[in-house]
Amino acid sequence: MKARHFFFTLAFLSLGALAAGKEGKITGVISGAHCGVNAMACATTHDLRRAELPGIYTEDNKFYFVANVPQAFLAQWPLSKVTAEGTVYEEDRAVVANKISIKEGQKWRTVFAEGTIIDEKGHTEKVSSAVEIRGKWYCANCAAMHKKESKKCSGEGQGRVSGIGCGVG
Repeated sequence: MKARHFFFTLAFLSLGALAAGKEGKITGVISGAHCGVNAMACATTHDLRRAELPGIYTEDNKFYFVANVPQAFLAQWPLSKVTAEGTVYEEDRAVVANKISIKEGQKWRTVFAEGTIIDEKGHTEKVSSAVEIRGKWYCANCAAMHKKESKKCSGEGQGRVSGIGCGVG
């Protein structure tokens, strides 16, 4: 009986927390949490894949955690201008993104939409089956091609590893 009461109390509190979110848009730069909570964007020397938990740092000095994408996915664009659209939990400084776009030059490119990543070639892949290779995210087919090319470059007496020097990204 106590366990059921605890479960219903926990469920009620969780629903209350979810109800606090509102549809919105967060715009800023991709930065690390440690820097963001200290009211600054990361330096260009910070490796967001290793040293920081990436999220969105806004012009009004707020840091938002993007709750529904792998943090390594965001880390591939350090200090890039970013917009996340979805449910914003202002009190928790979090966003559950329906869409994420990165500014490249003068144009915005959508890189995430409704649970799907969109790689540099425009290929789509569910987050659960997308593949990260050396800090970049790819659809499964492109990832297989990259892995195959990387093996060619690092094997067969080439003397190089990870595709360095052979034209494979």
